[in-house]
Amino acid sequence: MSTIMKADPTQLTPYHTTFLTSIGFAVLTFTVSTLEGNLSQVDKLWSILPSVYAWICVTDSRTRLMAILSTLWSIRLTFNFYRRGGYSWPKVWLGEEDYRWNVIRRGTLGGWWTLLTQKWIMVVFNIVFISLFQNWLLLWIASPSLVAWSVAIKATHCRNQYPYIKDGLNVLDGLASVLFLLALTVETIADNQEYSFQTQKRLHKQKSEKLDDFCRTGLFSIVRKPNYAAEQFLWLSYYLFSVAASYSLWNWSVGGSLALCLLFQGSGWLTEKISVRKYPSYVEYQHSVPLYVPNFTMSLSYCGKNANESIVSQKKHKQQ
Repeated sequence: MSTIMKADPTQLTPYHTTFLTSIGFAVLTFTVSTLEGNLSQVDKLWSILPSVYAWICVTDSRTRLMAILSTLWSIRLTFNFYRRGGYSWPKVWLGEEDYRWNVIRRGTLGGWWTLLTQKWIMVVFNIVFISLFQNWLLLWIASPSLVAWSVAIKATHCRNQYPYIKDGLNVLDGLASVLFLLALTVETIADNQEYSFQTQKRLHKQKSEKLDDFCRTGLFSIVRKPNYAAEQFLWLSYYLFSVAASYSLWNWSVGGSLALCLLFQGSGWLTEKISVRKYPSYVEYQHSVPLYVPNFTMSLSYCGKNANESIVSQKKHKQQ
């Protein structure tokens, strides 16, 4: 990279381009969310920006592979967000707002969450956390592409200084690809199971028929948030590409996937708290099924219990 900068100090590298793009979208999301009163503007970009950043970094076979994989993730997640009502057309900035924001505005969660019912505090929270931090996080989780780009540039222009760098893909790239696609598959199945359940729940509600309050079958009988768990694993897998490129186990881009994991701890906790208040039976579900990391002993016990309850329910239905 230093060679390029010396040749043309005015040339923008992917570091400059992605950073400026991130700042631009941070300003845009804050402006639109303030004008429209819809705090889910970053959600509309969540499935798009990481792959945009990955394509900005394309310079060799590894960065191209990373961009293609991130695009597969983008297409799937964007479609899932669309079918859940996240986008409207042609005014895409409208769409549905995450239900959790309305719960927070009402101040029913108690504790420090009540501070966000004050308008000026919510404005600051929107600037710092929603608009700036989350846009910055979308760049950070894609930053292994920046590391891979840097290594590719060094391999091209500074071969004598970095003789250990080899061209092309290696075994770790293959492992990262397999793990990424595995996580993507699990996330797809989980989202489809949840979407199917919610669709059936609405149909049963229209017919005044009773259905479970929340999805607890399929992958949701193994962990309570399988889609969230897969998303975290997916970006940890993406980080492995930077390890494959740099021949170093640790580099600065690992912070992106770790920060994402921390974010999911907070958002998962918030979702759980809302679910417990909304569905009394959710407490038993919490005690029986882990949140993110599978415990197969617990899961088998829970599945067996659900199967017995289902058999009893079917027998009662036939007797009626």
